[in-house]
Amino acid sequence: MRPNDIARLALGAVVLARPGTSIRVVGGRDGEDVRRTVRLLGVRYLAQSLGSTWLRQRHPGHQRQVSVGNATVDLLHAALMLAVARVLPCRRRLALVSAAAATGFATRDLLAWRQDRRLEQIDPGGAGGGR
Repeated sequence: MRPNDIARLALGAVVLARPGTSIRVVGGRDGEDVRRTVRLLGVRYLAQSLGSTWLRQRHPGHQRQVSVGNATVDLLHAALMLAVARVLPCRRRLALVSAAAATGFATRDLLAWRQDRRLEQIDPGGAGGGR
């Protein structure tokens, strides 16, 4: 499991298990609707982490595609959260923190994509693709 997938897994587990704590740490307004949304985000992070790990193990020659797919999902999430921050001022802080986290994950995935590309150039079709 790659570091970014471990981080997604950990974040997903924390926000799923303790949505109220997550909301308070960020300084957002708590409520049952917000907790439900935060839990849903936790499920998404868990699914993305486990799905990425499964895909990487099942298709070791497609490491770069998995990284790009992860980055795409996270950048779409960040864009959506920026729209939420604009439209719902009462949720602005939570939305901006979520957008920042997603952007961080996307950045790390794109760096992994670049590293995988370099390894592929050094060892085309070799051991580098299956790490």
